Amino acid sequence: MFSTLFKKAILACFCLLLMQSAAANQATQPQVQDETEFFAIVNETGGYITATLHHDFWRLMQQKYNQDQQNQIVRDIQATLEVLKEFQALTWKSAKDSYFAKSIVKDSEYQHVKEKLEKQHSQYFSPQIIIENSEKIIAASSAHSALDLGAGKFYITPELIEENLIGIKGSYDRLKLLLMPTWKEEYKEYTLPLVNVSLLSLYAPDEYHEVIQHGDEQIDIHIAQLCVDKNAIYELGSVDYQKGDKRFVNFSPEERQIYIQEFVREQFAGYKIAEPLLSKGSWRGYEYVKGIASLDNYNIVIMSLFADSKAFYIKYVTNTNLSLAGAEFNDFTKRIQVLESPKAVVPVPEAIKS
Repeated sequence: MFSTLFKKAILACFCLLLMQSAAANQATQPQVQDETEFFAIVNETGGYITATLHHDFWRLMQQKYNQDQQNQIVRDIQATLEVLKEFQALTWKSAKDSYFAKSIVKDSEYQHVKEKLEKQHSQYFSPQIIIENSEKIIAASSAHSALDLGAGKFYITPELIEENLIGIKGSYDRLKLLLMPTWKEEYKEYTLPLVNVSLLSLYAPDEYHEVIQHGDEQIDIHIAQLCVDKNAIYELGSVDYQKGDKRFVNFSPEERQIYIQEFVREQFAGYKIAEPLLSKGSWRGYEYVKGIASLDNYNIVIMSLFADSKAFYIKYVTNTNLSLAGAEFNDFTKRIQVLESPKAVVPVPEAIKS
């Protein structure tokens, strides 16, 4: 249901390694079992965190541990968090370089951060398992061979590498929110220049890029996805198009209207919905076409428009009822700001300057 132009990565590197580390530690520390499931939910690529999830996590912590133990768990994870984040990024950067070099190439900082990670100690993290699996990722990437870290075989592809590199920020944003004893629904501003918007959100969205080529026709798409719970996902997309010498900038107003309407129809066709309910209107001064439809237990809202020389769309898929889905979609659009195109600088003639 939630697959779009990109499928989600199997799991973020951190999530894979965390679950294996936790599983290894459970053999000697049986009290550690349920909270690791919360870590997996917020850290996987396309993960999420909600007030309810946060409440359930802390209720579990209070049931299992006294206050001193809770504080110690949070301190242990937070102390490890930054070095884990840094090591994960270097692992995927090294995997990327190794993939194209077809030999193992490690970032210059990899060894230094690896040594920092080896000094970390936590009942939830086994530095040695994390390091061993990172080495396997880099080796498999260089050899273009299949890899199994315990969740089934997969290939380390450039697309998977990019998804994990991009997903790191959102994953750690969500984990930090989970570890705060008091839930604070405070939006931060995230600038997404490739999608050409800024977004107010609790945590960073996951960003993707795809180029579709058919003969002399090319579609270049930048996507940002934000999961807000297990049954709801928002997607923002900026689309650039070229066929021969013709680009969106060359489209007439009539051609633009036709395009955004057909774009909405094609999106719904991907869900096998032939006749969505279409409407037209204006948002932030941009004329749009919006489609709404239901499929099984899900409702889908898609809005398409032109912002400057690029097509832009917002999509929402959720299991809430249709009227609530529309209200949630409208509320989400209030947290989006289209970035202004930089104005051309006109040189001032010397005669005027003087």
